[in-house]
Amino acid sequence: MNKTSSEWVRGGKFALGLDWRDRLVRRIEVAWAGDVREAGPLSEAAAELQSALLRYEARQAPGWPDLPFDFSGMSGFQRAALDELRRIPSGTTRTYSEMAALLGRPKGAQAVGRAMGANPFPVLYPCHRVVGANGAMTGFSASGGIGMKKALLRLEGAEQGLLPGLEE
Repeated sequence: MNKTSSEWVRGGKFALGLDWRDRLVRRIEVAWAGDVREAGPLSEAAAELQSALLRYEARQAPGWPDLPFDFSGMSGFQRAALDELRRIPSGTTRTYSEMAALLGRPKGAQAVGRAMGANPFPVLYPCHRVVGANGAMTGFSASGGIGMKKALLRLEGAEQGLLPGLEE
């Protein structure tokens, strides 16, 4: 029998929800902190995630915990795309086309878009750092949509004026 549970951790502005199944994190949700309620006590992993989220919001290196992620059901390309996300420095972006080229599929921008849309672990695997051509703000499937994507990029220090659509 599969044991499932969920828990939310709140920072000052953002919240992250962990969906567990059989001791693996199947999904992380991102939301505005005011939209969710923490139900205590937190698991050890959630408490570590909350500490990292608070560091992230304070613009410090978050040191995201090494959570037991469930990557089952992901294609090799999706997994490679997630791994590439972790190489994008905070406060910078890549376009879908740049990501596709880095993944060895120079004409695969749409495939990258699908992989970003299916990312089960946003923020920790920072798909918000992937933007459209010329820095255009395009789809963000996490809660809050484009507004959340912009807020995360601003928090990380992405330069206004360098990214179209990041204006206040």
